Amino acid sequence: MKNAILPSLKILHVGDFFHSLKKRSVSQLSVGGKLSNGLIRNGHHVINFSYRDVSRAKGFFNSHYLGRHAMWRALKNSIKSFSPDILILGHGYSIPPEIITDIKDKNPGIIIIQWNIDALFVEQNLKNIKERHQVVDASFISTAGKQLRLLLGDRGIIGFLPNPVDMSVERGRNFSVNALPYDIFYSCGNPDRLRDICGKKWQMDDFCSALEKELPQKTKFAYAGVKGHPYKSGVSYTHLLENSAIGLNISRKADHYLYSSDRLAHMIGNGQLVAIERQVGYDQIFSDDEMIFFNSFDELIDKLKFYTNHTEVRQECARKGWEHYSQIFNERNVADYMIRETLGLLRDDEYLWRCKTFIN
Repeated sequence: MKNAILPSLKILHVGDFFHSLKKRSVSQLSVGGKLSNGLIRNGHHVINFSYRDVSRAKGFFNSHYLGRHAMWRALKNSIKSFSPDILILGHGYSIPPEIITDIKDKNPGIIIIQWNIDALFVEQNLKNIKERHQVVDASFISTAGKQLRLLLGDRGIIGFLPNPVDMSVERGRNFSVNALPYDIFYSCGNPDRLRDICGKKWQMDDFCSALEKELPQKTKFAYAGVKGHPYKSGVSYTHLLENSAIGLNISRKADHYLYSSDRLAHMIGNGQLVAIERQVGYDQIFSDDEMIFFNSFDELIDKLKFYTNHTEVRQECARKGWEHYSQIFNERNVADYMIRETLGLLRDDEYLWRCKTFIN
């Protein structure tokens, strides 16, 4: 199938999108929503199936868990009615392997893809992804490296899933603004969950206090979920994203190659200059004048001092990072890569970043 022209495909995308019945605010930065945007913009006919909302709508007391059997029936009926070429499962933990197998048995020729942006160093996440990988055709995970094949097994296609940006979603262009309300942005879901940063375990309130102690007193921080600041979502979250110069991208561990939460796309997509530990591996794809890479706490402090004091340099580096990231990891490219990688249609000279993922 190499070099074949990709026709318009019928795709049923199961996942979370830009709206949820449960969440208090619109999930306006959803990876599932951005991937569907990319698939549609690439010319495919896409139907979104919000499995959590279907479960809640059909479950007693609006329970996602109690409605799961009804959701499975609704999914099978949707497949029967739509007859998709491809079924995509985004974080489909509520779709167990036996349901996937039944769908494959009843729909010969259907291609099934799973994607997931959860951390593999969380044991339950790895277990769930591995179970589904045994019954799907391809898995795309936001972690790369040789360990993926060892973790998931020999069968099937395994690919790295970049956190996509979408210029209709990430609308800030912070690199174009000389004086922003905030110098440094950091958002955290749970500050008490220790993060391993440059070889030291940090409680994130303590880490932020250490930053404040070392940086000039005039430094303005945009916090969400740390230092007594409430966790942000919806428009209050995007307000911080669109008004901060530098974004700290700190995961719980840095030793899982290329792993990051989708907050990386939120920050760089809005034109922030992103700071990320060098060990994560993004220096294999991006240069030192596109992101801030650091190997130690002291190096991070030195670079934060430099970029907060040299606004024009910060703007230029942030612009370069934004341009490079949005060129290679935009929603259309990521969606196209997933589909054509699964179908075996990619040429060796396409999406050259693939050679840096080291997945066999």
